[in-house]
Amino acid sequence: MDKFLDYFEDQHFVDWALNPTPELCKFWDTYLVDHPDEKKEIAYAKLLLTQLKQRNEKEECDVIASLYSRIAQHTDQGKTKKKLFPKSILPLLKYAAVAIVFLSLGILLVNQRNNSRVIAQYQALKVENNETEARLILSDGGKILLREDESTVEYDQEGKIIINHKDTISPKSASLETDMNQLVIPFGKNSSIRLPDGTNVFLNAGSILVYPPQFKEKTREVFLIGEGYFEVAHNPEIPFVVKTNDIRILAVGTSFNVSAYPTDKTVETVLVEGSVVVKENNTNIFRKDIELKPGELAGFDREKLETSVQVVNVNSFVAWHKGYLQFESTELNRIVLKLERYYNIKIYLNNPTLGIRRITGKLMLREDRDKVLEVLASTSGFSLHKINETTYNLN
Repeated sequence: MDKFLDYFEDQHFVDWALNPTPELCKFWDTYLVDHPDEKKEIAYAKLLLTQLKQRNEKEECDVIASLYSRIAQHTDQGKTKKKLFPKSILPLLKYAAVAIVFLSLGILLVNQRNNSRVIAQYQALKVENNETEARLILSDGGKILLREDESTVEYDQEGKIIINHKDTISPKSASLETDMNQLVIPFGKNSSIRLPDGTNVFLNAGSILVYPPQFKEKTREVFLIGEGYFEVAHNPEIPFVVKTNDIRILAVGTSFNVSAYPTDKTVETVLVEGSVVVKENNTNIFRKDIELKPGELAGFDREKLETSVQVVNVNSFVAWHKGYLQFESTELNRIVLKLERYYNIKIYLNNPTLGIRRITGKLMLREDRDKVLEVLASTSGFSLHKINETTYNLN
């Protein structure tokens, strides 16, 4: 333990961990070659310093920042160290480092456990393929059927719910902070909702949005299964949080798309404007939160438990909420999957290799379904055969 804590007192080590230069990197690379037995301890100490510097969650800021500040001052320069800390105090700083380690681990694990508890509550929710009616399930158990293919739900300033711009409902006040509403959209339907805070959410087919009747906490939190396009009402004092089974997205006044279907390999967050921070839900305490810029996509791989970022044409990912699909050199498999969900149909490719063919084009989803599929077949150079009202072949 003493050797591990000695790293925190080494100015060169702290500089290398927090502000690396080519000279420092060369020195420590050589040191690691000469001291292979310290490799694990050095890697762990470096990760701790880097993580503590990067994390900015409110729960951690007070105590940890204070302890970290003392260590940073202690290692800042020899003269400062002697002035600020008498010799009898120096050993205590080692234990301050220990305190940082355990406080950080404890707080991170508590936050992770709380987040997992919320997720577990809704993890079993799913949209069944045989469901035909969209519905709003209120916190008191009441159900409101939304029979239109494209339905709307709005909350007015008095908390009343307006369905499809005509029917007004006065829901009961939530008795518990845990009371939640559910907007369930089956395959073949889509919907939009204006939440109590003014945030607009567009839900794609096969999606569920879980949200409170009123936002009362210090954050505005919702839970998503499926795909949603969010236009968040600006409020820097109360962040808006979208939770999924795998990631959380934090925003204050932003437009972005989240695709988190349970059967997809990747969870995708695409930022249109503003700024969002993507946080992974896994238990890796050294995970790095990702802040996206407009035009970027963060893809969380559910198998590798890793997030990668790339620049994309955002319209290819968000145009669905405007009633059309736009794709540029997109695999046919991906286009077919979107159409199957949107229309609640099944499209078979007689030759599986056809699915990797890349297509560029545009489909107007609100036009006649058969006409849309004929356009796809024509664009891709395939033949379309209709087997029945819900089944098609492409070959």
